[in-house]
Parts: sequence; C-alpha cells; structure tokens
Amino acid sequence: MWISTIQRNGGFVQGQWQERFGCGCYGNDIARLMSSRCGASAWRRCLGCQRSFSSVRDDMSLLSTQIVDNVAVVRFLSPEGQFSWGTRVWEHRINPSLIKQVNQALDEAENAGVQALLVTGEGKFFCNGMDLQYISAHVSQSTEIQTDAENLMRRILTLGMPTVAAVNGHMTAAGAMLGLSFDKRLMPADSKSLFFIPGIDIGLVYSPGMTELMKAKMPLPMWTDVLCMGKRYKSEDLLKHGVVEATPPPSDLFDAAMELAKSLKSKGKDQKTRETMRGIKGNLYKDAAAHLGSAVQDMGFATGTFSATGRPKA
Repeated sequence: MWISTIQRNGGFVQGQWQERFGCGCYGNDIARLMSSRCGASAWRRCLGCQRSFSSVRDDMSLLSTQIVDNVAVVRFLSPEGQFSWGTRVWEHRINPSLIKQVNQALDEAENAGVQALLVTGEGKFFCNGMDLQYISAHVSQSTEIQTDAENLMRRILTLGMPTVAAVNGHMTAAGAMLGLSFDKRLMPADSKSLFFIPGIDIGLVYSPGMTELMKAKMPLPMWTDVLCMGKRYKSEDLLKHGVVEATPPPSDLFDAAMELAKSLKSKGKDQKTRETMRGIKGNLYKDAAAHLGSAVQDMGFATGTFSATGRPKA
C-alpha cells in the first residue's frame, strides 16, 4: 500500500513524497525514492505491484498528484475493488468522481504555476471510457455527465502549458478521446494495450465535440476506420500514424514521458507564455473547443447495446 503526502494534504507538494511501497520501501523525497533499496526501476513497478483496497468508498481518492521540477504529475491509481454501482476502480472510467478529482488536480497545477503536465496511470488501463455502469444506474444524469466529461477534455485540449500523456494501458472510447486531448502521447512498445472507439459496437453516436476532437488529433485516413468501423490499434500502429510521439519499452515509459515534459517546460515558463499557449491552442482546435461541452447531444446511453460491464452485447 502506498499513500502520498499530496493525497493527505489535499494538494500538490513540491517534490515531497512519504510512501510505503509493496516491497516495504519508504521515500521522503524524489532523490531518496530513486536511490532507495528498491531502486528506480523497482519503484516504478512498486506503484502497480500491490492493489491498495479490497473494497472501496465511492468518494475514495482516484489519483495521486505531485510536482517534480515544475512538472505536475497526475497518476490514476489502481486499487482492487469496485464502486457501489459495480464498476471496477482500476479501469479508470470517466464518472463524476474522476472528473471532479482531475479538475481539482488541474486547478492545483495552474495555481502552482507549473510549466508542464504529465498524466499516467497504474495497471492495464489508462482509461476505459465513460463509466457506462454508473450512467446506466443514473440515466437522468447522462447529459450532465457527458457535458462535464467534454468540458474536461476541452480544458486539457486548450490548457496553457504543454501536456503529456504516458499511456500505460488501454485507452478506449471516451478514454481514447481523453488521451487525444493531450499535446503529446507516449505508449509502450510491444504492448497488449489497445486504442479503439467502439461506438458502432455498443450503440453510441459520439457527440459533435468528441467527433471534432478526434478529427483534430488523428490523420484523415484513420477517421472512418476509427469512428465508423471501431478498428483496434496497437502502439506501433499509432506511432506510424503520428498519434503517439514515441513507443519506449514499458519499463521506460514514465521516464521517457517525464523527459519529454521537462524538455517542453519553456513553453509554459511564465504567465504570459501560458496565456499565449492557451490562445494558440484555442485557435488551432477551435472547432473541437467550440463544440465540446456546448453542443452536447444524447449519445444513446438509454438504448445502447452494451452489457453491464460496458462490452458489446452478443
């Protein structure tokens, strides 16, 4: 089990960690962590080696946050267990709790004046899409949840600093769109992780904003295969299409993403630069930004052809 000081204190703490890892190691700051007896590579493995909860509260902490060298690092946690409505926490599905906590992390990052953002996850999922089990149990809230999810995507898409996603596992459906919202993406080489948009298979029509986001971040030859055919892509395919920046070995994913984020810090170095970045992104992605959160339509949640776990019905 590991708990960060950031979680206990409710915000970012510059470079400080006090954690207990599954292997028994402790760390009080980044330097000590990386030189502790579990070592840097083992430290990365420790983050996912031991699930933290056998059962969970619906309001539990779903992510950890820290600042390292003026880079805000947000990590989706991966405890065992499921929410009261049945969704497994470690799928990192988009529901009101995750949306709220990611927005809080972004608030803290912006208030701290960080120069870049890095988001990653633990386990086999980066984000497995909208929390369809939650939405099925709260159909009357579906439009509100959809709006909030799109507003989060628009916020990341136009954030006034460089953004990097270290895609540790599957990114599917709305989770794929969340990943596309970032400026840069890295995904492990030779990974079983997949990128796909299964709307055609689960009876959901993606909104104008989501569609414009995907069109803005994927080359034209992918549009029909991804949106209409639900084609599945591995990291090497995404690299060929320019959707991911690099495909490092799985053990090097976080370090490579951090190195990239640090190399981009000058593009978020001060308030003026961050305002300029926000304005440039707003113009570059103006169609997606104009529609996300403001042209929300019922995607068909009430009549979707998906099972209780969000998979296509046979």
